[in-house]
Amino acid sequence: METRSNYVMVGAVTVALLAGVLLFIVWLAGLSNKATKCYDIYFAQGVGGLNKGSNVSFSGVPVGQVQKISLLPNRPEFVWVRIEVDQQTPVLQGTSAQIHGVGFTGVSEIQLDGAVRGARPLTQIGPQGCPVIPASQGGLGALLNSAPELIDRIQRLTERLTELLSDRNQDAVADILGNIDRTTKVLADRAPDLDVRVLRPGESTEIDPKH
Repeated sequence: METRSNYVMVGAVTVALLAGVLLFIVWLAGLSNKATKCYDIYFAQGVGGLNKGSNVSFSGVPVGQVQKISLLPNRPEFVWVRIEVDQQTPVLQGTSAQIHGVGFTGVSEIQLDGAVRGARPLTQIGPQGCPVIPASQGGLGALLNSAPELIDRIQRLTERLTELLSDRNQDAVADILGNIDRTTKVLADRAPDLDVRVLRPGESTEIDPKH
């Protein structure tokens, strides 16, 4: 009798596990059947930290994932990124995409932004078969891309400051300051001898012989 009870318990546990597995498979199937749309983005900058499966968010709300990353055929200066987002995501004309770093982890995601009420959906098919979302630079990517120009400007400014502070210019500035100082002292010494009068309206500029 006891052996029979054990068999019944084992069978019940097995059936419960099978039911759980079936429910999990149905749940996954429901997720996989979720309607999505594909979009292509062409970045003219490095996409470090971005990988297949990276998160895609719209104004901070997760809406999809990166499906593919590769160099654009015949245009290797561009990186082609294909994303899939939920069908209800408001990808409209005026929406742009940029690479956004996630904290200090070195991981990046695609950040979509720019939904404008009343704008039409972005539906025009691009060369790779999906509508194209324009890429915009921001944050660290823009800073890194502008770094060479910034360094060049700093170098030119440093050279001009070095030229300005050369020994020759320093001597010239010292001479100018010395001349100003001497002129100021001369004017201060002669101040009591200077008789400066402010003429009132109608007053004659002729000197009175009595004075």
